[in-house]
Amino acid sequence: MEEEQLIDECSRSDITKLPDDILASILSIHPLDSGSKSVALFTGLWNRTCIKYGVQIQDFESVIGDFLVKFDENNPLKIPRKLEYHFNRGLIVTASIGLNNKLNLDFSKGNQDFPRQFGWEIVLNTMDFPQSSPYLFSVKTLKLTSVNYLTCELVSNLINKFRYVESLIVEKCDGLRSLRVEGLAKLTNLSVRDCFDLKSVFVESFELKFLRYRGVLCWFWFKNVMYLEDVMLDFEGPGFNHLNHRLYDPLLRAIRDVKVLTLHGWMYKEVFGPWLFSKEHEQHFRFSKLEDLWWIDSCMEDHNINCLFCFLKFCPSIKRLFITIDPRSCLKPSAADPQSSNKVQKGRLRKLKVVKLEGLNNEEDIMLFKERLMEVFGAEPRIVDVRQGMHARCLIRIPKRQAIGKPTGSDKLKFCYKFVEEVFGNRGLCSKHPHMA
Repeated sequence: MEEEQLIDECSRSDITKLPDDILASILSIHPLDSGSKSVALFTGLWNRTCIKYGVQIQDFESVIGDFLVKFDENNPLKIPRKLEYHFNRGLIVTASIGLNNKLNLDFSKGNQDFPRQFGWEIVLNTMDFPQSSPYLFSVKTLKLTSVNYLTCELVSNLINKFRYVESLIVEKCDGLRSLRVEGLAKLTNLSVRDCFDLKSVFVESFELKFLRYRGVLCWFWFKNVMYLEDVMLDFEGPGFNHLNHRLYDPLLRAIRDVKVLTLHGWMYKEVFGPWLFSKEHEQHFRFSKLEDLWWIDSCMEDHNINCLFCFLKFCPSIKRLFITIDPRSCLKPSAADPQSSNKVQKGRLRKLKVVKLEGLNNEEDIMLFKERLMEVFGAEPRIVDVRQGMHARCLIRIPKRQAIGKPTGSDKLKFCYKFVEEVFGNRGLCSKHPHMA
């Protein structure tokens, strides 16, 4: 009640003028009753970013360490907080920490005039913690944004103090040419996004299950990676003038046992296709555990569909197929592509239950796709059409007598169809794939 009376006696403008350390003391001493919560609401203490200037770059580890140490003791409301440090040389880091041990370090606001290329080695969850160090932190999710050659060593030294990092996100690091990530224990999720100078990625992790990559095609190498379940390879284009599909043997073998896979159509045409259809692999290699395939392509022309069907030949256990037509995926198939014009060999997809098509505006193309599936694989899954601003619709086959006077397609079609609103079993079918975010 005393806090409530204090608030009644003071105007909001007076409260907001109080220094942060005094406000923090008020909320840390008193129990979190309505008065304490009102103080936090009026002042915005836990929502605003605290900014500190004139910090020396060599003090990076200690200032971030202090921020992490004081998060719990000075944050009785358990609300995420942000702290912005302005270092010398124009460097700025925004540190934000949230619940469940999530830490973001973002250098994008500061001076970006450091174009030098660099290699970066990140070692996580090492057991060789220096016992004398005052900073030993449990960070489960670590996001690193816009790290450059000047700050990568500082960040690496800080990361050596972290324990139990389960999820690592590296993004928008200009100049990053090679990345090496070693997380022998606990690391289960790795995301590398929008590092457009990247040429090679090395990953060593016994427990890695989720791999997300978005950017130009680069070279991959894996060690002790045995349990990948969900992989997104959102390659926006080749990072090399001349592609050698043999260099991607480690990548293809690493994703062999995945359950969920995201792949661009051009990546299959240019890299995986030649490898899979070589004599030494065609008869033996299969994605035997793959259940969900997210296929991204620029259009649904015949050669694109042929390439998709050629890939499906290696996916006998697939249950759900998600096709996204993305104009950004604009790389055209090469003239030498052996799968772009040849007739696709027939096969069986006994477990395929649903196909979601997103971004395809021509209804006749959807009907033709359904008939091609029946012809090539003997499969007739539920076809769901998803478009922006419309409810999901299901394509069903109808008797010809019911199609009189209805636009069911051209003479190319063998059957008659109509679209009905999809009301059952479409949970998750209307959500966008992470690559579209």
